[in-house]
Amino acid sequence: MYNAGPEAAAAWRALFSRVFGDVGISIEIIEHKWPQPIDLLWKEPELCCAFMCGWPFARSQGMQAIAAPVPSPARYAGLPRYCSEFLARDESGWTRLEDAFGHRFGWMALDSQSGFNAPRAHLARHAAGGALFSESVGPLGNPAKALEALAARQVDAIALDSFYLDLARRYQPDKLAAIRTFATTEWMPIPLLVAAPASDARLVDRLRGHLVEMDRDPAYTELLDATLLKGFVQPDLPAYGKLERASEHSIASGYAHIR
Repeated sequence: MYNAGPEAAAAWRALFSRVFGDVGISIEIIEHKWPQPIDLLWKEPELCCAFMCGWPFARSQGMQAIAAPVPSPARYAGLPRYCSEFLARDESGWTRLEDAFGHRFGWMALDSQSGFNAPRAHLARHAAGGALFSESVGPLGNPAKALEALAARQVDAIALDSFYLDLARRYQPDKLAAIRTFATTEWMPIPLLVAAPASDARLVDRLRGHLVEMDRDPAYTELLDATLLKGFVQPDLPAYGKLERASEHSIASGYAHIR
């Protein structure tokens, strides 16, 4: 989910290798990446720890919440939150959401909060049940593929996870050099770390306890900096219900699909 290039992937591996080593849990790291759908990872019966989009989490049955990340950039205000950024090629000159109307919009996946549900809810306020774009293109698959589609002129606008984009700005600035953000959604609860329903609840508790305290340990300072994290907190589980309510409101407004 937050694999914004090889360097970012290495930073995440280093962080969690240290975490599991310190907690004393022996794990197998799964190289789950495109073109494998991410929802297959969430269905792994022995899943010990993985990021999960908040909207699928709100709809899940029994997934165990571990901890929520707190991004370190100032705009997150020390909170476990994120938003979706509406992106276009810089040459568009767009500075507001309405500039994209009548053009081609690309969406990431039907079960994505940042790449579908959040922008859909934001756009529903403008749509009055009608179409806003000349074409709706998707699923584009993942953030990297969505950025490629935008750069290749297959679409004119997309919406992506702000934290993924901040990682990309650090590790793959060339990918965003000719891309501009022209609007953002409201803040929402950020994707969280989860374990499968069948995972040992005692191990989940140990892992959670370690994660929410790790920012106090100087040994983690560089590891957290490399992943643009301030630390982790215990998730506010009721807050994730807001994501499903946003979906319900979009559908009730006559805007079930981005169009």
